[in-house]
Amino acid sequence: MTLIFCNHKFQYEIERLFRSFFPPVKIALSTDKADAHGSYCLTERSFDGDTVILSVELREQGEQYCFSKTLPADTSDKEQERIMSVLLFKLLREYTGRTMPWGILTGVRPVKLLSQYGDGEAQEKLMVSREKLELARTIERIQQPMIAAIPKNSYSLYVSIPFCPTRCSYCSFVSHSVDKAAARMDEYVQKLCEEMKRTAEIAKQLGLQLDTIYFGGGTPTTLSAEQLRTVFGTLDAFDCSYVREFTVEAGRPDTITREKLEVIKSAGADRISVNPQTMRDSVLEAIGRRHTAAQTEEAYALARAVGFRCINMDLIAGLPTDDVEGFRYSLDKVRALAPENITVHSLSLKRAATLFHEQDRKTAGGAAEMIDYTHVALKQDGYAPYYLYRQKNTADNQENTGYALPDTESLYNMYIMEELQTILAVGAGASTKLVDTAGGRIERLTNHKFPYEYLDRFDNILQLKEQIFDFFV
Repeated sequence: MTLIFCNHKFQYEIERLFRSFFPPVKIALSTDKADAHGSYCLTERSFDGDTVILSVELREQGEQYCFSKTLPADTSDKEQERIMSVLLFKLLREYTGRTMPWGILTGVRPVKLLSQYGDGEAQEKLMVSREKLELARTIERIQQPMIAAIPKNSYSLYVSIPFCPTRCSYCSFVSHSVDKAAARMDEYVQKLCEEMKRTAEIAKQLGLQLDTIYFGGGTPTTLSAEQLRTVFGTLDAFDCSYVREFTVEAGRPDTITREKLEVIKSAGADRISVNPQTMRDSVLEAIGRRHTAAQTEEAYALARAVGFRCINMDLIAGLPTDDVEGFRYSLDKVRALAPENITVHSLSLKRAATLFHEQDRKTAGGAAEMIDYTHVALKQDGYAPYYLYRQKNTADNQENTGYALPDTESLYNMYIMEELQTILAVGAGASTKLVDTAGGRIERLTNHKFPYEYLDRFDNILQLKEQIFDFFV
């Protein structure tokens, strides 16, 4: 099908909304109305005297659907974009017989946007479902006291370890399998520590106060215990006396050992993740994870034995070969372990993921039902949703939600998703996010994407760090 944008500049939102109704298949894009033949969806703006006419038209296999609306010509472009999105939403809802629970919202942070609307407005103007609106309002309410407690002039430190034992078929993160990257991992650790030291100097010169620390990836525990010890030792360059939270994504169960957990614990980390994604061995095999559900339970028990009292576990709704019954089984197995945090993602097929390029993409149906079960089951267990974000090409247009038992919420997760605090990031693919909370200004500085680029062009990384000063001047 060809998606046509005629006489307007609303392409970004219109394309994302259009794609939300369909699987991640290739569509042609055009700005020429002459391409309105065969199978197409035309979105058009035209002017007639003191009015503007917004219209959407879809033709497919002999069927035709049309919606239009006439507005005063002085209607703002922002409002015109919203109305055209509503028209397209209604057209696609009628054509597909489906409704998208987040309405016309296509952005990553719906909670932040919905805070600007009343309940009735959100449902009428944005087409958001009552259930998703209630979810957003719950998260907003839980976040308020945490937001009020953010220290002034504070920042978080993110450390990227972009390596994994194997690459999962759904993964789009910048991560390299150990087989390919092992030869340069020691070099990576060395350069990472150098960047950490320079970042610590910059933060000190700017008078910034370190609030939270987060080691992510990839899988940080892909590093050896000795390599982890080296990286954690570099934290001595920072003033950690005000740190309220220190998280390490232990992640893949097949990378977790007692020695590594003890190194993490002795470094001062008080939160870790043990992430199965599913508790069904057949699904683990289908997505390319070389561990079993039993290993997940063993790794979790080991983390408890080492003394970790705040553990997160991740699951994904909509994985290939999984189904609603299988997902419920996985969630119930995780619930029985009783981690303090459970994060449930909806499968998102990105162009960088192997699964996106496979011809036979047997992704599960019923992701919406899986997510609905999650909300009900975790609420019964005393968990509450505290942060949420969305991605493109997500199964059934669902969301990723973090749930926590009372007083165990991750500050870092909330900060990064709601853009509430400066994040100074180090390592390959890491993105520093500079946040001016008073003025609302946000700037990003992104390191080279791949580990070999990071290592071969490391001088550029250090030069990029100097731009942090410009933001705070």
